[in-house]
Amino acid sequence: MFRPLVRRVADCSSTAAGRCGVHGNPLGAGALGLAATRSVTRPLAALAAEAGRLADRVLPDAVARIQGAGPDQDLAEAAALPAPERPGRAAELAEVGAALDRLAGTAVRLAVEQSVLQRNSTRSLAGLGRRNQALVTRQLGFLSGLERTEHDPGVLANLFELDHLATRMRRNAESVLVLVGEPSPRRWARPVGMGDVVRAALGEVEDYRRVVLRQVDEAMLDGGAVAEVAHLLAELIENALAASAPDTDVEVFARLTATGYLVAVVDHGTGLTEAGLERANARLAGRESFLVGSSGLLGHYVVGRLSVRLGAEVRLTPSPVHGVTATVLLPGALLAREARPTLVGEAR
Repeated sequence: MFRPLVRRVADCSSTAAGRCGVHGNPLGAGALGLAATRSVTRPLAALAAEAGRLADRVLPDAVARIQGAGPDQDLAEAAALPAPERPGRAAELAEVGAALDRLAGTAVRLAVEQSVLQRNSTRSLAGLGRRNQALVTRQLGFLSGLERTEHDPGVLANLFELDHLATRMRRNAESVLVLVGEPSPRRWARPVGMGDVVRAALGEVEDYRRVVLRQVDEAMLDGGAVAEVAHLLAELIENALAASAPDTDVEVFARLTATGYLVAVVDHGTGLTEAGLERANARLAGRESFLVGSSGLLGHYVVGRLSVRLGAEVRLTPSPVHGVTATVLLPGALLAREARPTLVGEAR
């Protein structure tokens, strides 16, 4: 592509030199050669700068707009690229610029296609999660009716086990809704005690008999946050149970503090490396998408989504002897007014 351009410059230099009568004049020929070279290098430098701008700013900004577009936002508008400015360039350089435009257009088109696919997948998962959640809720209601009318201890024990299994199934269905950004369909009209919220979380994990409640300060949680807080705690408790030996307990401490309500889940497993803790804390803070992570860590991504939604701080740290401690700091705004801690500067 550039060889004709180079030949043209050489021919122009030679012709210009002949017309100007500078043959045999080294200074004149050198000046003409320098001018001809600059006529090529300056447009090439401008093209290189434009390619860098496309790679470093224009395309990343366009992809970010596409990925951040709302479900009802027009993706074509989000994908629009600024018009290039290429006045008065040679045909060969104009051809290079057009190739850059085609390359940018292909990259943006692929980003739009990926975003459309993600939207469709999210909608399908949300629909599936809602249907599963509705079915399990109906199943739980049916089991509760059987438990109220049954008096045989053996049958009643089996019904309780079925109820516990269905409760765990409901949590899995709601995890799908959390991952696709859907709010919990369960809401309480009145505040609920934190002791009941922690016990509800225990009811959503398999090996709840290994969990010991060491301390639970009384406080009232806003009814709109009950389901999501219980879900978040259940995920952390289940992770702690899975990380520790079957013959060890998982301890739960819950205290009302000056900054909110603090829950600590302590396991006595093998623990994590410093790098493992750092990666896990990134997931729990919602800084990593589940679409790029391991399917075996979906619980972490669920906690990350819930923590962002609730405004809670979730962090893993090494336990005093061995194992990991997961701490959850719920903001005071989630507590009912009579149970909120008094903050500095707050009117009494």
